[in-house]
Amino acid sequence: MQILRYLFAAACAIFVLGIATQVFLAGMFLFADGSRESHIDFGYTLTLVPIVLVLLALLARPGLRIVGLTVLLLALTWLQPILAWAREDVPFIAALHPVNAMLLFGLAILIARRAYAVARGSARSGAAAETLTTGA
Repeated sequence: MQILRYLFAAACAIFVLGIATQVFLAGMFLFADGSRESHIDFGYTLTLVPIVLVLLALLARPGLRIVGLTVLLLALTWLQPILAWAREDVPFIAALHPVNAMLLFGLAILIARRAYAVARGSARSGAAAETLTTGA
């Protein structure tokens, strides 16, 4: 169980880095003559990561609140391309695309921090339990 909790925390941290990379790719497109397709393709790849995060959260059992937040992260991640698709038809809805990205980033950081705290906390409680049983 402990290894799953650390794996979940690490996967959350990787997702945070993925979001930062996605913002960088958007900046490259806007300001440095970068490719729009890089931002789009990486974004679609990034939408798959929260599926893994939800599965890891269910296996690691970090607590119902963290699992719920991870499901919310999945929903907001899947909303992200839908907001971009609205660009032509409903531009004011598409304008929520960067706002949702900021929400995703903040939520991903929150989940990663809580997941790491749970992993460290259970490691400490496991070490304390081992000390109590062995008398060392």
